[in-house]
Amino acid sequence: MKVFVRILMKMLLVVLFVMASIKVYSQVNRQIDASRLVEIDNPPLTAREGKGLNIPLPPPEHPRLFLRKTDIPAIKAKMNHHLLKECCDKIYKSAGYETDGKLIQENTEYNLDNRVLNAIEARAFMYALNGDRTKGNEAVDMVFNLNNTVILERANHDLFRSIGRVILTTAIVYDWCYDLISEGEKKSLIAVMESLGTRMEIKWPYLVQNSVTGHGVEEQISRDMLSCGIAVYDEKPEIYKRVAGRIFAEIIPARNFNYQSGHHHQGSAYGPFRFIREIYTTLIFDRMGYPNITDKLQGKIPYYWLYSRRPDGQLFRDGDVGTEQIPSGKYWDLPPILYAASYYNDPVLMGEAVKEKLIGRDPLFDLLLTAPDVPAEDISSLPLTRYFPSPFGGMVARTNWNEGPDADAVVAEMKIAEYNFVNHQHLDAGSFQIYYKGPLAVESGIYYGTEGRYGCEHFTHYYQRTIAHNCLLVYNPEEKFLRGKQILNNDGGQRLPALGKEPATLDAVLNDGYKTADVQAHAFGPDSVKPEYSYLKGDITQAYTDKVKSHKRSFVFLNLNRSDIPAVLVVFDHVTVSDKNFKKTWLLHSVQEPMFKGNTCEIVRNKKGYNGKLVNTTLFPLAENLHLTKVGGEGNEYSVNGINYPQRFVQEDNSGEGTAWRTEISPKKSTETDIFLNVMQVMDSNGKVQPLFVDRVETDRFVGANIGDRIVLFSKAGKEETGSIQLKIKGKGMFKVLVSDLAKGVWNISSSGKKYNFTNTVKDDNHLIYFEVSAGEYSITRE
Repeated sequence: MKVFVRILMKMLLVVLFVMASIKVYSQVNRQIDASRLVEIDNPPLTAREGKGLNIPLPPPEHPRLFLRKTDIPAIKAKMNHHLLKECCDKIYKSAGYETDGKLIQENTEYNLDNRVLNAIEARAFMYALNGDRTKGNEAVDMVFNLNNTVILERANHDLFRSIGRVILTTAIVYDWCYDLISEGEKKSLIAVMESLGTRMEIKWPYLVQNSVTGHGVEEQISRDMLSCGIAVYDEKPEIYKRVAGRIFAEIIPARNFNYQSGHHHQGSAYGPFRFIREIYTTLIFDRMGYPNITDKLQGKIPYYWLYSRRPDGQLFRDGDVGTEQIPSGKYWDLPPILYAASYYNDPVLMGEAVKEKLIGRDPLFDLLLTAPDVPAEDISSLPLTRYFPSPFGGMVARTNWNEGPDADAVVAEMKIAEYNFVNHQHLDAGSFQIYYKGPLAVESGIYYGTEGRYGCEHFTHYYQRTIAHNCLLVYNPEEKFLRGKQILNNDGGQRLPALGKEPATLDAVLNDGYKTADVQAHAFGPDSVKPEYSYLKGDITQAYTDKVKSHKRSFVFLNLNRSDIPAVLVVFDHVTVSDKNFKKTWLLHSVQEPMFKGNTCEIVRNKKGYNGKLVNTTLFPLAENLHLTKVGGEGNEYSVNGINYPQRFVQEDNSGEGTAWRTEISPKKSTETDIFLNVMQVMDSNGKVQPLFVDRVETDRFVGANIGDRIVLFSKAGKEETGSIQLKIKGKGMFKVLVSDLAKGVWNISSSGKKYNFTNTVKDDNHLIYFEVSAGEYSITRE
């Protein structure tokens, strides 16, 4: 009898505990306030939403968003990895964070608290991972409280990101705690997620934005509404079909097209920002059981940022660069490389991710998406030069991978830019940058500043325009520049494709005037790991209006393997305009004021702890035809046609260059065709090193430069040559000779004294020969 009573008492206690729990949870209104809901009118699917496409469908199970039941053992196993310890500690801490999910109501414009979002997701994760029903029910209660109390009314064009973050949290709880939610509660959560979606820029369910650039390719579709669609597919499959249809019909083809280049067209700041959203899409589908929905070349995109990282920890400026707000001296990190390294099993990217201490910044997703067993490899194992093919067409060359403000590494970016995707991309086809112990040849302008940002006067008239870059201007006084209906100041630069309209689809990119250039040749060698030369040539005529009949630019970066003058960049231009009176201007931007002497321009960067100098020698136009001038200084830093478009950094401590000067090189005589030949060598700014003597080399059809023991030649006509070349080399010692612009085939190099007689093969993609000889007279003939 006593045993029976004890059993009965235990049963009673259990019943009372359950009733108490039910009472507690019944106090939570698991319904969404009707005033927060919008009636959704689902339009029919069109081709843009993948009508007729056979898209992969979510598996018939839960969870399926970011993880599945079969993933649980592997997740538990990697939770013990030392790289993920911080993530686990933060997740458990969030799971215990005291909150009921309700947000403070004091602020009438914005009250979203990321700590609450993390707490909800961490509790949902405890249920998905271990079946902790208490945490799971708390997560469900809290997500209802969140959606009934969140205030997102701030007048901010980026508000969609916060709205989408709430959708993501709600979708996670819906999927991970699926069997803890009643059918009525599911309908309520679906309604609130769709209602929130109507307030995003995509205007759910109409998906009004583009699939190539802009906010439409960020998280709105590619992460947030996709997560919603996956979570609720069983109850409302239309959401997933619309979102995934757009992704497979338009977004993935546009991304795959660009992935061939190994470069993100939105640049060094917006590129990483958008790329991590692209990786999210890949990983979300992978976790559902559909690996590699995009081209595997996606995993190579971060390499452009690795190569264009300067020894001071910053990146070469590429497109709109808001990261200049980062305090001076701080390393610019690249968050998306962690997930790229993990998914594509890339040791170099993982080495950089570990170095940047990226793991643990977003603990839950880092735990789920990081592969900690990918070995970390140092970046110094990479070749010093990398070519980034179409649709970009660019090259970055270095002398070594040394780091720090005093490092002896020279880094040069050479850009052809075959396509301009607009949005955050600049009108800079043919531009270049050089860094040695400081930024020497730089890009100009400020993105975030006291005068505004995207769309302000500084932005539209100067910052995004060709005049702010190391490019060539051709000034037609009658030319009209338009951005939509806005009339822009005539900078003499490149046209704004489609008047600045963002391309909606890949078809628009290919057919509506976004093509701006063609790479004609590229090569580096003879050692592919530590090349002595890096060569790139492009035809950038299409970047301009018909004022330019032809513009071809060639770059040759020479690693001199010297400690005093480690490298040289040679830039050769052949340009023909439609009217000889259109002024041609070759630009070179610098932070500090340039100093001129004859046909040379000296630029130093010896402030903020830098110690670099660049000396540019202009060989063409010839001295008697050379007009060399400088524009800039206080109050005139961003001048276009005599009008300065001022901009200042908001905060004093920033990474901005504060570029204030540009050198302008023009021919005095007015002719339809001109060539420009400029030789830039770098050294320390302390005055102890004298620049190498630069001499012009010229034959009947070729022109070039002799710099120390190096000779570089280009076709005067800017085209492929087939005829023989007679070359005379003067001096002592051995000379390394690069002859470009040669037609495909076998070329014979022989000296008059028959000391040298050998052949060199020219290929379709390089159009050059490179050889080493002593002084003498040489005949170079195509066999």
